[in-house]
Amino acid sequence: MVKKVLIKKVSLSLVPALLLSTSIVNASDLNPMLQFGYDFGGKTLATVEQYDYYTGYDTAKIKAGQGLSFEAGAAVNSEGSDLELQFLVGYKFDRESAANGSVTWDRIPLTALGMIKNNRWKFGGGITYHLNPELSGSFSGISNGQAFDDSVDDTYDNAIGGVIQAQYMMSDSSAIGLRGTFIEYELKNNPSVVASGNSVGINFSYTFGKRSEFR
Repeated sequence: MVKKVLIKKVSLSLVPALLLSTSIVNASDLNPMLQFGYDFGGKTLATVEQYDYYTGYDTAKIKAGQGLSFEAGAAVNSEGSDLELQFLVGYKFDRESAANGSVTWDRIPLTALGMIKNNRWKFGGGITYHLNPELSGSFSGISNGQAFDDSVDDTYDNAIGGVIQAQYMMSDSSAIGLRGTFIEYELKNNPSVVASGNSVGINFSYTFGKRSEFR
């Protein structure tokens, strides 16, 4: 069973655009990178009731900020500079299922970050723009002798938000860190419904084309 939650509208905060110039970037400064992570938090969008033979009924929640993310892009480093720029495009999703169906919350994040390097650490932030946020799924079956088909297909407007991030460099190529995201999603067919996607998560990144010497 899917239960949609109405959330009080809050005005969407626009984060100032991160001004980045690539005119002085050399080919050797740009390195492909991959990143994956998992985020926690945000408002509940759906509740799924699950049944286990041993433990009975339980519930699982889909939250607006929660989900597993995979990102690819590039890191830009200038020799002699402590500034690193990151440009990433990814896919972020969360999914809950039961014996009679499932529900999925997914979106496509585009993210630009500026990171300051200090010894083994990188600190910074930037902006993220989420394309095609959508909650979809269906459950069907028979309850009390009556057939039912419980479905959801909620499409949200593209959303812009802010990101702060800290990473520890395990080597020149790999880093692990924490990320905070501040964003809100507005339902397309009902602008009065706004879901907070604020979240905190952990991520791991690998940058190609660099030495992989562990410190």
